[in-house]
Amino acid sequence: MPHIVCAGLITVDFTFEIPGYPVEGTKMRAEGARMVAGGGALIAASAVAALGGQASLAGAVGDDALGAFLRDTFAARGIGDELVQVVPGVGTAHSAVLISAGGERTIINHRDAALFPEVLTLAGPFGFDAALADTRWPAGAAALLHGARAAGKPAVLDAEAPVRLAQEALHLASHIVFSQQGLRDYAGADDAATLAAVAQETGAFVAVTRGAAPVLCHEGGATFEVATFPARAVDTLGAGDVWHGAFTLALARGQAARDAVRHANAAAAAKVALPAGVLPGPDDLIAMA
Repeated sequence: MPHIVCAGLITVDFTFEIPGYPVEGTKMRAEGARMVAGGGALIAASAVAALGGQASLAGAVGDDALGAFLRDTFAARGIGDELVQVVPGVGTAHSAVLISAGGERTIINHRDAALFPEVLTLAGPFGFDAALADTRWPAGAAALLHGARAAGKPAVLDAEAPVRLAQEALHLASHIVFSQQGLRDYAGADDAATLAAVAQETGAFVAVTRGAAPVLCHEGGATFEVATFPARAVDTLGAGDVWHGAFTLALARGQAARDAVRHANAAAAAKVALPAGVLPGPDDLIAMA
């Protein structure tokens, strides 16, 4: 069973299901509300575990009730927390998430800088089969991706804006997957020529996810698309993070990057068809085949 370490943002999400986007200065009653574990790193690690891998998490939580809720979640999902710090006197990162009737999400996040230390120390040799890091924690991303590359393992970067804050990690990654916003933030556009230029600059496999549109990839001097799977959107929160977890797990299992993208596309499509906080399992991906 491949063991994946995921580093970056760990939050508690307060989700509100609303019929339409609120007008400024008005009040609105949500049709549903939940408190769920969130953040790119945690959702990706949760997806790895749900899809049959072994997951560990690297990051930080506060020493408050929300942090305790998250630590209970790690245990319930079987996620290793040996690289998760509890920061005294700091509140855990948290978000308000508005989910419209069409399943689209709007996120407002608050996180204290103290939750993202300047140093991540790995005790001993790199003990995982792959690393996935996001740009929310540049120092942690650089440390883990350096360890993965030194060990000859896949080193995946989830490149969200602002990408340039994680410049060191960007040039350590073996695989870089941008959101459209992330690629535009880093390179000024999100088209094939821009992606090819980033591939030449970094020497990595690079891709950009584009919602329901095919994922645009560049590898070995060639640009190609990998089609997504149709799905009825119930909740898009965390779909991109599930994508990254599934992609990294597939690489750790020895799949080629193109096949890993297809696997991730199936996982993301399965996720958006599920309610908030529910993760797809292997049977959901079989249904997408």
